[in-house]
Amino acid sequence: MYDKVKLWIDRCDIGEMYPNIASLLDEAREQTDLKTGEVRTFGSLQGLKVSLYVGGLSIVGSLPKYLYGSNIYPLDRESAREAISKIEDTLHLPLDEAKVTGFEFGCCFAMRHQVKDYLDRLGSMPRLQRYRFNQTTLYYKHRGKEQPKTFCYYDKIADAKRKQMEIPQGLQDANLLRCEIRLDGRLPYQLGVPEVTASTLSDRQFYKMVMQRFQNTYFSISKMNRLKDNAMSEIKTVTDGFDCFVGRLINLTGQGQDQVNDFVEELKSAGVFKDRNSYLRLKERIEKAASKANLTITDELVKELDDEFRNVGAYV
Repeated sequence: MYDKVKLWIDRCDIGEMYPNIASLLDEAREQTDLKTGEVRTFGSLQGLKVSLYVGGLSIVGSLPKYLYGSNIYPLDRESAREAISKIEDTLHLPLDEAKVTGFEFGCCFAMRHQVKDYLDRLGSMPRLQRYRFNQTTLYYKHRGKEQPKTFCYYDKIADAKRKQMEIPQGLQDANLLRCEIRLDGRLPYQLGVPEVTASTLSDRQFYKMVMQRFQNTYFSISKMNRLKDNAMSEIKTVTDGFDCFVGRLINLTGQGQDQVNDFVEELKSAGVFKDRNSYLRLKERIEKAASKANLTITDELVKELDDEFRNVGAYV
């Protein structure tokens, strides 16, 4: 379930092969830093971006695209090992100890309905901001420039068409929901492991641990559920009536979560609350009203997506 990977290998680990690597690259070119005089070489390897620095070698790119010509479907741990072996054979370098400085982990789900309908039902995530860039793209990430971890949910077919990528036969009109974690920098700290190398990617325990984190992250997201058909009979108090009304308004729009976010951001822009935590508490209060247990049932699309995430980790 790997896609893009960032690898780094120190020059001292490359040895005498270092001067020959440039000749193995496609469209290799040199660049000189006018201030330091450092000469760097950039090239590609069947779509992978390869950069030679004084200190070592950087390899960045999509492993499934490199191995199969398409990244519609990411690689499992065995095919990831196959992709690394192919790079090793081409560059004549051992890469098992190459440091992994970032990677994308995720999968594509073939869904029954349009991707945007599922994104409409995904609410907030703890400690990260929700960004709905358009109808088919949803991100959860930090506010700052540094993005050590990002969680992405988007329409893979729409994305492939925008990038003019080749789409496998029979998938042109599929509702393919891509869900992925993007981790960048300080991976041992982020994942709680001693190190992350190219060989680590195919390690069963490591793969299982990342898979569990992938699943747990999804289940930490609040969901927009559906009001019960007999919700009126469940109303016993004024608070129940208020919650039912709020839930009906949010769930009837089809884009309730986006409207909640827009409303909270509007309050922030107006400086309504002095305490920033008040915005979070308000947002949580609205979401709780919209999904109160005795007034709602799990939405069919949410259940479908829940099942996909439970099943994806069955075989690792």
